[in-house]
Amino acid sequence: MVRWASVAPTAIKARPMKFPRKRTLMLAAICGTWTLVALLLQYFGFGPLLKTELIVQGFRASHGRKTETDQDAPDVLQALRENFPWSRDIWAELIERLAQAGTKVIVLDLVFAAEGVGDDRLAAVLEKHRDRVVIASNMSDFLSSVDTVHEGPSFTETLPSSTVLPTPQEGSAAFDSRVGYANIWPDWDGVFRRAQYRISHERLTGFPGDQFPESLAARALRKMGRSDAIPAGEDLIRIRFTAGPGNGFPLRALNTIFQPKAWAGTYNEGEFFRDKLVLVGPAANFLHDEHRTAVSSEPMLGPEIHLNIVNAALHGEFLRETSRAADLGIITAAGLLAVWLCLRITHTVRRSVVILAMSGVYWLVVALLFNHANLVVIAVSPLLVLNLSGVSALVYDFIVERIERNRVRRTLERYVSKNIVKELLDNPQTYLNTLGGVRRPVTVLFSDVRNFTTMTEGADEAQLVLQLNEYFTEMVHLVFENHGTLDKFIGDAVMAVWGNILTRGTAIDAQDAVATALAMKRSLAKLNEGWKTRGWPSLAFGIGVNHGEVIVGNLGSVEKMELSVIGDAVNLGSRLE
Repeated sequence: MVRWASVAPTAIKARPMKFPRKRTLMLAAICGTWTLVALLLQYFGFGPLLKTELIVQGFRASHGRKTETDQDAPDVLQALRENFPWSRDIWAELIERLAQAGTKVIVLDLVFAAEGVGDDRLAAVLEKHRDRVVIASNMSDFLSSVDTVHEGPSFTETLPSSTVLPTPQEGSAAFDSRVGYANIWPDWDGVFRRAQYRISHERLTGFPGDQFPESLAARALRKMGRSDAIPAGEDLIRIRFTAGPGNGFPLRALNTIFQPKAWAGTYNEGEFFRDKLVLVGPAANFLHDEHRTAVSSEPMLGPEIHLNIVNAALHGEFLRETSRAADLGIITAAGLLAVWLCLRITHTVRRSVVILAMSGVYWLVVALLFNHANLVVIAVSPLLVLNLSGVSALVYDFIVERIERNRVRRTLERYVSKNIVKELLDNPQTYLNTLGGVRRPVTVLFSDVRNFTTMTEGADEAQLVLQLNEYFTEMVHLVFENHGTLDKFIGDAVMAVWGNILTRGTAIDAQDAVATALAMKRSLAKLNEGWKTRGWPSLAFGIGVNHGEVIVGNLGSVEKMELSVIGDAVNLGSRLE
């Protein structure tokens, strides 16, 4: 009989095999795929992605730095309530009163397009105070889209009635310094972010010349003596807001100016308005002069938006946006960074932490550029590329690890009992990785083929090995089927144990061992019938089963160990066999 031929289970550890070239290509492909997807979506202007970016920019605008105001900050006067429209005498009286109080600029965000009662007096007041008054006009046939502002057709301007502002003999009232268009054009998502201070005369129908119609804000800045603050050109320019709706500029009711008590107390006999810009405009809900802005989902009144436009110019608070080429470059850089991180940091948890940290750093950099460099940099696409690449790489590594673990498990199970392999891979810190052991009650089973040594002397080697493997396959299957542990093959003998790794209870372990012995007898009879038809010799075996307390542990050295059981109960089982 061949003695004690075994495999040392704890000398084999489940370490994932590495395939550097394959892993590099796969991770690069994963990161490259996400980068390409983000580049295409950004380049072709994928709506949901761009809208998400604008929402993020809105969050940054509402929580980031705002444009400052000073003691010359303008006031919004709530003008329109009931019994509207009013007589033009009221507006004339308002202008006169504010002018006498020393108001620097008076802006009426109102288009007096139709003739009305009191036009003659209003016209006289506008002429008298032409150096400090601005009234509104309105552009028509103009699409509400940022893109069409630069590409759209020409449009017309609705001007104040000639009874309010007589048409000059030469030129057009569109170029009168007292007229500024009040239009507020939102971006494609319906949110106002960009102001346009002037429009080329070439875009106006029927108005030749080389002058530029200007907005209410631009006209107000000129009359304040701050023409230098008006941005050059006719492009839309992104502004930094002063505050959210209703928080940047005080809202005051128009009728309080005509109340003697308020005029004397609240406005200090008009001294309150001295050297200030006062903008009068609609605040009533029924006029719908309110718009969504970048700083809040709540709508902002049109007059307050005009004041934000003026204030942004006074403080030079305009936001620059990165070009499309720069955006695509940032996305590409994020993809390359993702590839580098995935290849450089193989530990999945550590890599995930680094990616999250870098995402936070990028978010902080974007916020700093917005607050201190007036630069708007895309955030959503680069962060999506970085994080989706990280998550995908994590999933890929997990799948590869599971596949490799299963491969190792299957390989080990060909040499080591399945429950030992499970314990090695799933609980590597147990006593299986130590030189010590534990004392446990177990049931041992020995089976040995009778006269096997004599059979080997004249048998065909290939046939004998094949027959013995068929025998072992069936016997080992029965051990595993009955919850046992294959301890080792001892030549042609099988040693199995119940209760050393996992136990179902002392009595049940013993019953499982006896059931295995009986099943082995039945299976060997069937095997012999099959071997007989092939002309192979029949086999016979002896079985010994014993129960008792043994020591379970690793036997050997740190270089080579063998999980086994030792004790009198083991020796008795071998003798019984």
